[in-house]
Amino acid sequence: MAVNQRTQVKATIRRAMQAAQRATNELDAQAMQDLTDLYQAALVEIQFLISHAADELGQVRLSQLHTLTRQIEEILNQVNQKQSSMVEGYIVEAAKNGGNTFSSSIPAAKVSESIDAAVLATRTMQQKDGLQLSDRLWRVHRNAKQELTNAVERAVILGQSASEAAQDYQRRMQPVPSHIAQQMTMASSSGINKKVSDVLMEDQGAPYHQIKRVMRTEINRAYGMAFQNSAFEDEFVVGTKFKLSPNHPKRDICDMHAMANLYGLGRGVYPRGKSPWPAHPNTLSYEQVVFVDEVTEEDKADATTRIDWLKSQSQATQKAVLGHNKKVSALQQGHLTQGMIATPWKHLEPVLKRKGIDTTNL
Repeated sequence: MAVNQRTQVKATIRRAMQAAQRATNELDAQAMQDLTDLYQAALVEIQFLISHAADELGQVRLSQLHTLTRQIEEILNQVNQKQSSMVEGYIVEAAKNGGNTFSSSIPAAKVSESIDAAVLATRTMQQKDGLQLSDRLWRVHRNAKQELTNAVERAVILGQSASEAAQDYQRRMQPVPSHIAQQMTMASSSGINKKVSDVLMEDQGAPYHQIKRVMRTEINRAYGMAFQNSAFEDEFVVGTKFKLSPNHPKRDICDMHAMANLYGLGRGVYPRGKSPWPAHPNTLSYEQVVFVDEVTEEDKADATTRIDWLKSQSQATQKAVLGHNKKVSALQQGHLTQGMIATPWKHLEPVLKRKGIDTTNL
C-alpha cells in the first residue's frame, strides 16, 4: 500500500477509534440509566406491596409474611430476566463498536468474526473466581432475593415479638422500654420500606451496585476484545496501547500497565495476546492501536521488566501499584517476582514464609 494511502487509512482508523470510544461511553451511560430505572421501578412496586400488606396500625403482621416474601421474589425474578437481557444486548452493541473500528482496513468478514468472538468470549470467559457471566448474574440475583427477604422477615418477626412484649408491659401499666418500641417501628410499613430501599439500592454492596459493576465490566470487556481482535487483523498494527481514563480515580496497577515499556514497543504498548487489559473489574482504562511505523529506536532500546520498572519508581508509586507496604518491602529486598505483583498480601505472605522469608520484619 502506498505511503499516502496508508496515512489516510491510519487517520480514518484513528477517527473511527475516537468515535467508537465516545459511542461506548454513551452506551455505558445508557446502560447505567436503564439499570437505575429498572431497580427504582422494582423498589416502588415492592414498597407498594409492603404498604398494602400493613394493617390499620401500619404494621406488617406475621400472617402476611409468606405472601409478601413470595410477591417480592416474583418481582426480583422479573428484574433478573430483564437485567440479563439488558447485559446481553449491551455487550453485543459494545463489541460492534470495537470491531467496526477497523472496517476501513480489514475485510468485513474479519470484522464480523472479531465481533462474534468477542461476544462469545465475554459470555463464556471464566474469571479468577471460576464464574462465567451467567454465573455472575445469577449470584447477583440470588443475593438480592436472600438479602431482601431476610430483611423483611427479620423486621416482621422482631416487630411481632416486640408488639407482644409491649402489650404485656401495657397490661401491667408499665412504660414500654425504648428498645421494644424501636423494634415495633421496624415492622411498620414505613420502617420496612426504608430497609428495603437500603438493602436493594443504597447500601454499599447492594444488588443495584453489584449489577452496575457487572454491566460496566462486561460492556468494556466486549468492546476491548472486539477492538483487539480486529486490530491485529490489520497487518500494520504492532500492538495496543494501555490508556488510563481521564477519570482514573487513583493510582493503582493500571499505572504500571500504562507506563512500563515491556516489549520494546513503547510505554504501555503490548503485542497480540499480551495486553493486561482489563486489569480489574469496573475499569475505566481503555486501549488504542499502535502502528509498526510508530515504534521508535528509543522504544526498542528501552524495554524493561515489571520488576525493574517498579524498582525505578517512587515508594508512593510502588505502594499504589502493589497495594501493601509489606509488598513494597518485599520488592525492595528482592523477594518479589513478576508473578507476585498482583497477588494480594494475604495470599502472598504464606508463599514467602514457605520460602523462609521473615515477613514480620519486612
